[in-house]
Amino acid sequence: MRADPERNEIDAAAVSAVVVEISKSAKRRGKHQKQKNMPSQPYIPAADADFNNWLLNFSNELTLAPVTYGLLAGDAVIVAGVTTTWTAAYEAATNPATRTGPTIAAKDAARASAEATVRPFAQRIRVNPAVTNEARATIGVTIAAFPPTPIPPPLTNPELSLVRMTPLTHVFSYADATTPTSKAKPYGVKFCQVFVTVGIAPAVDPTVARFIGGFTKSPLQVTFDAADRGKVATYFPRWQNGSGPGGIGATGPWGTPQSFIIP
Repeated sequence: MRADPERNEIDAAAVSAVVVEISKSAKRRGKHQKQKNMPSQPYIPAADADFNNWLLNFSNELTLAPVTYGLLAGDAVIVAGVTTTWTAAYEAATNPATRTGPTIAAKDAARASAEATVRPFAQRIRVNPAVTNEARATIGVTIAAFPPTPIPPPLTNPELSLVRMTPLTHVFSYADATTPTSKAKPYGVKFCQVFVTVGIAPAVDPTVARFIGGFTKSPLQVTFDAADRGKVATYFPRWQNGSGPGGIGATGPWGTPQSFIIP
């Protein structure tokens, strides 16, 4: 079989085109992956020209109204001092007539000093809840994402209903006292906490009961040891929300105690 030179040239060109397209596609994927993995841009710009504009604005705004940003006039003076030093070094390093190795090194040192001085003030502005987002945007600081308002403690209580008893086992359903026919828990509630005492008589004090679990689904099952057969189990339920003050779940009032013989 004889080879066709013209056909081979066409095939070679096609293969070359495919290789080029694959290469371009790989580059696009690599670029996209880099962009995807890159962290969000910091509020202090990387480029010297952008940093210069940012620092001048930061210093000017802070000097005009330090109280607006939760800082003092003395803080503004400190920032203004490093800004003046930076500006002089930056102009010397970017002016063709004075741009030399030593002036560039001086500019880099001035920038490092300015960042080290200004960054703590910027961070204080960023996290201070008394500073408005409008003020943060004006001075060039990232708007902080403050934690959500804690969910208030539950105001109502759950009530337990005995579903069935089997040897050494009680099975209960629970519902809110205000909506006994609904399985829905009150807003913000995550768990039904259940405590129990075991004795020869019904108990009345939930503070002496032991915690047996925080339940998210009804019905729930409680199993006892053989030694508890014939004794009285008293249950104390209450709601717990997902996140209260300080990030700790808050609890509501106790439900009605329920006492049953352990079969």
